[in-house]
Amino acid sequence: MSRPMRFFLHIQLLLIPILVKESFQQIHVFDCPSDWVSSWSQCYKFVSFPEESHENARAACAYHGAALLSVDSSQEHNFISDMIQRLDPYQRSWYTSGVQKSQATGTTTVSSQASIVPGQGSLQSPSGSQDQDNDVSSASSSQSESESMIGSYKWLGDGTVVAFDKQFWLPGTDFTKGEVIVYSYGVIGYGWSLVHPGDKLPYICEISMAESYRIVHVERDYDYGIKTYDPNELLRGPAFVTQPESLVVVGQSVHAVIECTATGNPLPQYKWFTGPNFDTEVTPELTSRYTLTNGKLILENPIESEDAGQYRCSVENKFGKILGNPIQLSFGNLGEFSNVPDAAVRAKAYDGVAIQCSRISYRPAVKYQWLKGDTRTFVRPQMQPYIFISANGKLYFSEVTRIDEGEYRCIAILTGRNRHSIGTSQPPTRTSLPIPLLVHDQAAKADWGPEIQNDFIAVFPQPPLRGQDVRLECFAYGSSTTQFLYQWHRSGRPIPRSAKMLDHNRVLVIEEAQLEDSGNYTCTVSRGTSARDSKSYYLDIAAKPYFIVPLQNQHVDINSQLTWRCVARGSPNPIYMWYKNGEVLQPVPGDTHITGSTLTILKLDPEKHNGMYQCSARNTHGETMSAAQLRVLSIAPTFNKHPLPRFTKGAVRGNVTIMCEPEGAPQPTITWFKNGVALPENSGHYRQLRNGYIVITDLQTSDEGMYTCTATNDNGEASSSTKLTVSRQTRITTPPTDTKVLVNTTAFFYCQASFDSHLDMVYVWTFNGRLIDFHDHTHFIQDTNPVKPGLYIRNVGFENAGEYKCTAETTLEEDSRVAQLTVMGPPGEPAGVFVETGSVTSHGVQVRWSPGASRGRDILYYIIETSTNFDPRWRVIVKNLPDMMTLNDAESLQHMRRADVVGLKPGNGYRFRIRAINQYGIGDPSLPSSFIQTPSAPPIKAPDNVRGGGGSVGDLTIAWDPMPPDDHGGPGIGYNIYYRLKDGKDGLWQYGKVNGNQEKYVTLVGNDYYYLEYEVKVQAFNVMGRGPNSTIEIVYSAEALPVGVPTNIGADGYNGTCLEVWWDPVPDTREFMKGRVLGYQINYWPNDDSDPTDWMQFIRFPGQVSEGMIIGLEQNGWTWMDVQVYNSAGLGPRMEPYTQETLHHAPLLYPEEVRIYSHGSNSVRVWWRGISTTIAEDSVTGFKLYYWPASEDYRSADIFETDDVVDTCILEGLDKGVLYALRIAGVSPGGDGKKTPTRYFTLGGSVRIDSTMASSMTIRAGTVRLQAPLTALLLPLLLALLILWRHGNL
Repeated sequence: MSRPMRFFLHIQLLLIPILVKESFQQIHVFDCPSDWVSSWSQCYKFVSFPEESHENARAACAYHGAALLSVDSSQEHNFISDMIQRLDPYQRSWYTSGVQKSQATGTTTVSSQASIVPGQGSLQSPSGSQDQDNDVSSASSSQSESESMIGSYKWLGDGTVVAFDKQFWLPGTDFTKGEVIVYSYGVIGYGWSLVHPGDKLPYICEISMAESYRIVHVERDYDYGIKTYDPNELLRGPAFVTQPESLVVVGQSVHAVIECTATGNPLPQYKWFTGPNFDTEVTPELTSRYTLTNGKLILENPIESEDAGQYRCSVENKFGKILGNPIQLSFGNLGEFSNVPDAAVRAKAYDGVAIQCSRISYRPAVKYQWLKGDTRTFVRPQMQPYIFISANGKLYFSEVTRIDEGEYRCIAILTGRNRHSIGTSQPPTRTSLPIPLLVHDQAAKADWGPEIQNDFIAVFPQPPLRGQDVRLECFAYGSSTTQFLYQWHRSGRPIPRSAKMLDHNRVLVIEEAQLEDSGNYTCTVSRGTSARDSKSYYLDIAAKPYFIVPLQNQHVDINSQLTWRCVARGSPNPIYMWYKNGEVLQPVPGDTHITGSTLTILKLDPEKHNGMYQCSARNTHGETMSAAQLRVLSIAPTFNKHPLPRFTKGAVRGNVTIMCEPEGAPQPTITWFKNGVALPENSGHYRQLRNGYIVITDLQTSDEGMYTCTATNDNGEASSSTKLTVSRQTRITTPPTDTKVLVNTTAFFYCQASFDSHLDMVYVWTFNGRLIDFHDHTHFIQDTNPVKPGLYIRNVGFENAGEYKCTAETTLEEDSRVAQLTVMGPPGEPAGVFVETGSVTSHGVQVRWSPGASRGRDILYYIIETSTNFDPRWRVIVKNLPDMMTLNDAESLQHMRRADVVGLKPGNGYRFRIRAINQYGIGDPSLPSSFIQTPSAPPIKAPDNVRGGGGSVGDLTIAWDPMPPDDHGGPGIGYNIYYRLKDGKDGLWQYGKVNGNQEKYVTLVGNDYYYLEYEVKVQAFNVMGRGPNSTIEIVYSAEALPVGVPTNIGADGYNGTCLEVWWDPVPDTREFMKGRVLGYQINYWPNDDSDPTDWMQFIRFPGQVSEGMIIGLEQNGWTWMDVQVYNSAGLGPRMEPYTQETLHHAPLLYPEEVRIYSHGSNSVRVWWRGISTTIAEDSVTGFKLYYWPASEDYRSADIFETDDVVDTCILEGLDKGVLYALRIAGVSPGGDGKKTPTRYFTLGGSVRIDSTMASSMTIRAGTVRLQAPLTALLLPLLLALLILWRHGNL
């Protein structure tokens, strides 16, 4: 927004309170708070600036205990429309709480293109025409056309459905353009339209007058009615500080820890529960593996059969009990790959292809890697851009060639789905059997593609959830001579800031995705400037419910009414449940009403209603709880905290406001006295406001005197007085006072001056001595409301704490007052983090630091995070360390904190940072310490994924995953390899060694030791010594060439171009195969005088098979062939060749004169003229009839095959009212012949349609291109419908 625009907007904002005051005095504007407007029994706040999203607008209203606007009558609609008309010269749209029911409940609603005329509640047709004479009948007649819209909207404010007869849509509203109801300006004035919830707009809050005292009152806390207090001594109910997340145990784990922490006075007691309904208390008596320390539950050596399930923490003191969010403790599981080899993947050279990882069961998630060949080298897409490994387990090639042919193995590695998985650093892995990729030669293609493969865009995980790292993948087939360029964009919005591109931009990862990251994402792949392809995917981020505004503690008057709202968000939208002291709260007629997210208590009674309340928001992805305490108060009035000032000064012809802010419950009645004589509430230039303040306008010296405020309720009476003096000087009569607020809330400094009304006066505000620029700092808002002027500070941050000065300036003089703003919240960052020099060992250190600012509540816990010189990412290494355990014994160091950190790795550079936790939450991290180096030591872990096999005859190949640098433990990394023949006589280990961070060791065991099992283990070492051994794995030595030969070869013609070949396979034993059978190769060549080696071709069939097919041969010709077995070492000996003739041609002609007649209620009779064959064709043995609904693809056709050479048949099982297509082909031993042109028919018989009319219609995934004129497509359809009608089938 430009500076001039902001200027005019601020001018308009400054005028709003005056307009409101002057225009609505007749409806008792002072019945509501000064900046709210009243109508009937409701108070409304029109928030023009700053504009907010729908979610933030809901939160802002909830902060006052109010809700976004709900409209339930035409009178209310007219009032709102008139107000916006007067207040908003820019004719913007204004948010209400109305949303589609699909947004409110998670159901799907499709709205029609209808609209409702404002103020009438009558429905208008899409064309915009309306029966002006009878709006009601118009609504009735149009109701059926817009049935999907009726009741399809809901008010989130009061939980009711938007009634059909109380809808005020602007004419021509497009119901597909948004989900949230707003007031917008149209040709007839203001009415309803729709926008998207992310749009930033002004909004309208609403609260009933019966509860507006919650806005008028000074904000109450546990100190309400107490003169002085120590905040740490105030009695209060329990409140959670931290709660655990669900855990997945991956691999072996020594222990699992789940912990909740809470505050309260008296200190709360912790309990843990488990079971389907949380009916089993977790205690050490259940099993000795459980340890409970306050809110920390430690499960030693967790066992899935005993420990898996739901857990929930509860905390309780004398004020009540609250329940923690339920969490799930689950165990990862990785099954085994099948011992049956997968079929080979066949591809033609220069085509794209995908290899599917063998099926394996897992829980909760796996990640994949691929190995190639006998040496099992890793496939590295980073170095080979034409290869892609998807999270779906597939290995993709954009263009495959002979060099890619070979055997591939898939590695599945068990992993968690969130950041809260636990387990060893060696998660379970499985390696599949080899999957052959066979590439058949064909001529090289010219540059082709890109063509995005059908599996993409792919999204992981499914469903994508808020808070997870969401991965979008894109991959295209096409020529790899020019590297493809991948680009991503999101329709209407930029790519999220948290997103990053990986793997040649083929992968878009949105870190810790939020609901706002949903949208239509498009991947565009281009090859230079000559070709491109794109695909779109609508990413719908789901979310476990989370609270926009948590429940706030309520300290409310006895016998008053309370409306408590739960403001949560989730996808799908949550359902709500209310609890009191840990038990489900049920509605009580005449006392307690529950409507979805709203709890109303009609008449508060401390005996019945005091306690701890919780709102539960739940959807398919989980449950979240928000807790708060309800205190029903009955207190005699007191001025202990806010007595009137001894003196109040005003200026002649000026105004003065004297504030009266007693504490008391029920809310005291305020009576004002001047010099002991009661003042009427509103007379002359005296006006008493709803909040008890008194305003005196047009001051004269006769108004001087002693003014006394008397507060009275059922429990007593209290008074406070001030002496008013009137002079001819400008004076600040109500100065700003020192204020404490929570971070991210709103602070307000009241500042009012009395001055000569004939002079111009302005308020000037400074912060820490600097003038506040309201144009450039939008979170500062100056309120010039004459009743209560002052300074608002929105979304207060810690940087806003400091000194604020209010100056009242006229052309002649000025007066100033200052006040301090203290911002409370999570602790400030600790300072001076360092590592005690003498404490550093190979596995631990002592960290020291100075606490940061506590910011209103004592520090309860610390979190210690670390990063290394190898991995800059921060991770938690010590969690929820109690403050009392960090105290120093030495008196000179009591200002410092310390902690021992263990579990470090030797030979690494570490740095540390600290976070502090108090009742308000987790604070910002400290600056990191300097790097310290842990002393070198032998490696502390064994190499992962030990495997082997393959290589040259006589070799033993052993491989492993190279250890990452942080596991080296020091310089000089290398590996010791131990191996021995399984079941060998001496049982002695042989020894090998490689220096450096290698991944393979090859040793010669001898040609006679081919394909034998060896036990192997690998050990890492460095200059400091040796690390632990890996577990023993079985590895086979390399195979030798097979000596077995297939026998008893035979063949027969399959059709005119294909031979079926069979043989007796070679026994799959070490004696014959000198390894394992990988498959068989059929060699074939034509029967002519040429050298067979010049024309010989081959085709391979993986596995221990006994038959195969040769395709692509010449018809009616002879072919020579033989068969060889092969293993990983190569091919075995060739057998004696065999020759066989292919069959004659399939029929070259198709049946003529196809005729179709009606036959029965669900059948037709088909007749055709037969086929004549030549000497080069096989004789016809029958016919195939292909028939399918004409609106579907030919590939869905049903096939009817005759048993003999006939010229007629009956097709049964047909549906009435369906247009069918038919083609007929002759059948012979040489194969299926040519098919007839397509004929069309219904149950009434043949239908004549020119098939060329539809031949130019092309349908592709995601797009439809119609190349024929619309009339040319519709005329045949209309003709078919006419024929169906004439034959009685419609």
